[in-house]
Amino acid sequence: MKLTTAILTIGLVALMTCAAQAAPASPSPEAKAAPGATGGLSASAPAANLADRRKEAVARAVAFMYKTQGEDGSWGTPKGSVGVTALCAAGLLEAGQTIKEPGIKKAVDYILKAQKDDGGIYDDVGLKVYSTSIALMTLVRADKTAYAEPIKKATKWLEGTQWGADESIEKTDLKYGGFGYGKSNRPDLSNTQFALRALKDAGVPPDSPLWTRAIVFLSRCQDNSETNDKAFKGTDGGGAIYSPVESKSDMIKLADGTEVMKTYGSMTYALLQSFVFANMKADDPRMKAAVEWVRKHWTFDENPEMGQQGLYYSYLTASKALAAYSALTKESTILDAARRPHDWKAELAEAIIKRQKADGSWTNDADRWFEGYAPVPTSYALIALAACE
Repeated sequence: MKLTTAILTIGLVALMTCAAQAAPASPSPEAKAAPGATGGLSASAPAANLADRRKEAVARAVAFMYKTQGEDGSWGTPKGSVGVTALCAAGLLEAGQTIKEPGIKKAVDYILKAQKDDGGIYDDVGLKVYSTSIALMTLVRADKTAYAEPIKKATKWLEGTQWGADESIEKTDLKYGGFGYGKSNRPDLSNTQFALRALKDAGVPPDSPLWTRAIVFLSRCQDNSETNDKAFKGTDGGGAIYSPVESKSDMIKLADGTEVMKTYGSMTYALLQSFVFANMKADDPRMKAAVEWVRKHWTFDENPEMGQQGLYYSYLTASKALAAYSALTKESTILDAARRPHDWKAELAEAIIKRQKADGSWTNDADRWFEGYAPVPTSYALIALAACE
C-alpha cells in the first residue's frame, strides 16, 4: 500500500477523503504498454492470450491515467494531493512508464516540491507517513540515483516516525513498532505496511532494529493468541485487523455472547507482506498462521470478509504479499484449504481484467476508502497487474 502502495492503507483509509473528482485533463503523451506478462495458465485462457489481454488492459489504463492528470502534474482536487499523486505515478511506473515520460516527470516534480526541510513529503491533509511512504517508493522507482538526496532525507524522516524509534514508549505499549498517519496518531497496519515497503525499497539493511520493532506491532495485529500478547481477543484464525485495537470489518459474536473483532483479507495480506519485509522466516508460526488464513479464504471475487469494500486495495496488498511470499518460498502456486493449487498470478490478473471499464479505468461501486475515484483503484490495479507478470 517495487512500489507498491500504495501503491499506494488499505487500507488507504483517511487518505481517500482528501481527493474528489478528477483534475482537469492535460495534454498527455501517447500511453505505452507495459512489458508483456508471462503469467501462468488459467482455467479459461492459455497463457499467451492472458498475457495479451493483460498488456491491452494496462495500455488502456495508462492512457486513462494520463488523461486525468492535472496540468501541474497532480491527481486529485482541488489542487491535488501528494499521496494520491504519488500513488498514481507509482501505478504508471509499475506499468512500464519511466521518468522520461513528461507526465511522470511532472508528477515527480510535484512530489519533490512537497518535501519539507525535515525530509517528509506531504501536504496539509494529515497523512504525513502515508504520503511520504508512497512518495519515497515512487522516487526510488523513478530514478534512485538522480533523486538520491531527497530519497535519503525521506528515508531518515520515515524511520524516525516509527513508534518506539526514539525510545519514548516501552515495548509493552500497543503502539510500539507501528506507523500511523503522523507521529501524533495511533499506528495502524495499513500505514505500517506502506512504510515498511518504502523503507525496504530505500535499502534499509536487514539488521536494522526497525524490523524487530515492526514485528512486535505486526504480531499484535494478528489474531493469534500465542503471539499477540493478548492485545485483542478474536477467533484465533491467524488473520489480521487494522490495528491491535480496531478492525474495519464487523464484529463477530461468539457462542458465549462475547463480541470480538473480525479479521479480513486486505489486512491479512498486508500482514503477510510485512512479515516477509521484516525478514521473518517462512516456517515462523506467525507466518504460517497468516498463510493458513489466506488458504481458508482463497478468492479474488471480493476482499475476504469485507465483500466488495476495499476490493482494489485488497488486490494491491494481495499482489505484493503473494509476490513476496512466493519469492521467499520459491513456490509459484498457492494451495487453498483443500490443498488445491492455484496459479495466483493468472487468477488475480483474470479477476482484475474482467472488471475494467470501457474507458480503461477501474472503479468500485462500494465506494469506501474512495475507490469510487477512478485514478485510485486504477493505480491499485496497475500495480497488481505488474506483479502478475
